[in-house]
Amino acid sequence: MSASVPLSSEFVNGDVSFWYRSSGVPAPGPRLDGDLQADVAIVGAGYTGLWTAYYLKRARPSLRVVVLEQEFAGFGASGRNGGWLTGDLAGSHERYGEGARRLQREMYASIDEVIAVCEKESIDCDLVKGGVVNVARTPAQAARLRETVSSARAWGIEEPDLRLVDPSAHVRVAGAVAASWSPHCARIQPAKLAQGLARVVRELGVAVYERTPVTAIAPNRAVTRTGPCRPGT
Repeated sequence: MSASVPLSSEFVNGDVSFWYRSSGVPAPGPRLDGDLQADVAIVGAGYTGLWTAYYLKRARPSLRVVVLEQEFAGFGASGRNGGWLTGDLAGSHERYGEGARRLQREMYASIDEVIAVCEKESIDCDLVKGGVVNVARTPAQAARLRETVSSARAWGIEEPDLRLVDPSAHVRVAGAVAASWSPHCARIQPAKLAQGLARVVRELGVAVYERTPVTAIAPNRAVTRTGPCRPGT
């Protein structure tokens, strides 16, 4: 970095992630203190754990669902990612055949599902669904981009889901020679989504214990430093 550009005293290396710079790191919730009985114990208050708790509680409100988190909800990868909610399926679609087609459709649908839940539960995570544009600036890149669209079409992805477009109609990129567009992408603020999900599941009756490291997982038991979480009546 040039010596003429001062480092901002507001941003310090070692913060949890960029996404907490505006809101600040949240104060952790209560920790587990002693033995606990539950129908379902979930280890980790990231997206996987929080979404699991949400849908379990919505499907069966009587379930005693517990989430055990070492730090605070959204501390890990769920609060540090790039901020894109995408429907892209990694890997070779052709290799997995019809299963990949069904999975791709579910991944596309999951974006609108997240949007619907955020609207229903009043989760403010700066969510905007604007799609995604991929741009090519060289003939080789353009050839690969066209091949990607052609291959997708061959295994069932239709034009409304992915198509070639005029790059100048979507973005201003110097030297752009080709582009593709898909509606299946949204922008989110990841930390706000994780914190919003944590609020919602707590309101549904899920116990979220933070600052509660799980030291061992065994059949019917999650062991913490203060005691086990296990099934019970």
